[in-house]
Order: sequence, then structure tokens, then C-alpha cells
Amino acid sequence: MEEKRTYKKTPPQNVEGKLRVKELLKERGMNITQLAEQIGANREVISRALTGNPTYSLLANIASALNVDVRDLFVVDQDEAQLQGLVVYNGKSYFINDIDDWKRLVELIK
Repeated sequence: MEEKRTYKKTPPQNVEGKLRVKELLKERGMNITQLAEQIGANREVISRALTGNPTYSLLANIASALNVDVRDLFVVDQDEAQLQGLVVYNGKSYFINDIDDWKRLVELIK
């Protein structure tokens, strides 16, 4: 799948509060229970992950079920977007939107 830019400008942090899965589900006339059944996961696990720090593999499964790229699961403000990326380190996901974000993340993981 070709990846598209879709992140909101924030300092490097966990993905908490930046996902738009519920919006995508609504667009498709689905709910979290149906999504859970489709990807073979527990509904509660998905709900907790979407409000916390989901693993990349869970995000990839959700994206696949919704027929979107992983990046499409995230909120974006195109006016602020420059450098963008999702870095997964030790099972945690971080937004990178500019060189300062990158530097802060490097310091965080040293």
C-alpha cells in the first residue's frame, strides 16, 4: 500500500488522542464490535488501545480492515504539515512532524 501523509503537528508523543478510527468506522457504517470481529480481536482491547498506545500491528490490522493506509488512521492538519512520520520504537508509536520532533525523539530514546 502506498502511504499518505496524515499526521497532526505535535511534539513526539504516543498516538493517544490522535486517531480517527471512530470517524472511519462511522463513514463505513461499522462499529468497534464489528471491527473487532473482522480482525479477530477483543472489542475491549481495541477500545483501550485506541485511547492509549496501540501497537503498530493492531493499527496495521485496523487499517487493513478499513481498507486504508496506517497513516490514514491519524488526524492531520495539512496547513501545519511539513516533515511527517510515524516512528515505532519498543512497541510505542510516535509522531514526527519536523526536525525538532525528530531531535526530541532521539533524546527520548537515548
